Amino acid sequence: MNIYEQILAGLRTKFQGADDATLQRMASKKAEGVTDESKVNSIVEGISFQDVLTSYGDYRADGAQKTAVSNYEKKHNIKDGKPIEEPKPQDPLPTPTPQSNPTEQVPAWAQSLIDSNKTLSEKLAAMDAKTKADERNQQIAAVAKSFGIPEYVYKGKQIADDVDLNQYFTDVKQEMQNGGFQFAKSPEEGNPEHKDDMDSLLDGVNKRTEAIKTENEKK
Repeated sequence: MNIYEQILAGLRTKFQGADDATLQRMASKKAEGVTDESKVNSIVEGISFQDVLTSYGDYRADGAQKTAVSNYEKKHNIKDGKPIEEPKPQDPLPTPTPQSNPTEQVPAWAQSLIDSNKTLSEKLAAMDAKTKADERNQQIAAVAKSFGIPEYVYKGKQIADDVDLNQYFTDVKQEMQNGGFQFAKSPEEGNPEHKDDMDSLLDGVNKRTEAIKTENEKK
């Protein structure tokens, strides 16, 4: 395949369903002066969906301009700026044909790509929102835990993103204390003082057990 055909093939793959005549015009324009096949991929990648729409719109606008000129010439009975010879009196005058002006419609292929891009954007926005919500919930849970506040106290409540969580849970804890809630702190695991107390207690029990045993043997 020559450069033009390679670019056109790349555009057809990238913009499936797009107006082929538009892609052909773009490929022809982009292929001008290009002799290095290694540049084909970068040329195709450099063409965006907006470029395709713009090219299509320019083509339609050019066609509309030609139609407008033709209508003007018919209305004023001129051609190429010169008056057209009037028909002879015996000849019936031609009946003017009404010109329709339909509302410009977005082509189906363009609408399909627009809808596809919109759907993808909505999905990405939803994923981003969920990620931010999960991160915020984790942050709330961590700060609440540091204050010793149970999950049921804050779960389901709307806490704005700009709220200072430390101040928020400080106020919540104060309200709970004012309402009579007792905050308890469990002993830390591996506390050396707690371990020493247990060892001392067990040692005392063992000593008393040995004394009782010795006393019974004497009897």
